[in-house]
Amino acid sequence: MVPKDAMTVKEASRYLAMDEQTVARLAAERQIPSLHHDGQWLFSKKSIDKWRLRQAARRAP
Repeated sequence: MVPKDAMTVKEASRYLAMDEQTVARLAAERQIPSLHHDGQWLFSKKSIDKWRLRQAARRAP
């Protein structure tokens, strides 16, 4: 099922300020929340926001 707030690799890369290859690699390595649907990676904005918070918490002292 495709999330209502789905973003493509291009949209997610802009949102995350990362290059598209990095976002696609992270998805393929299952290091970022994503869904492979109809031959492309999709990202839920809500899931990405939660992931970013967890990443920031890991870096905090």
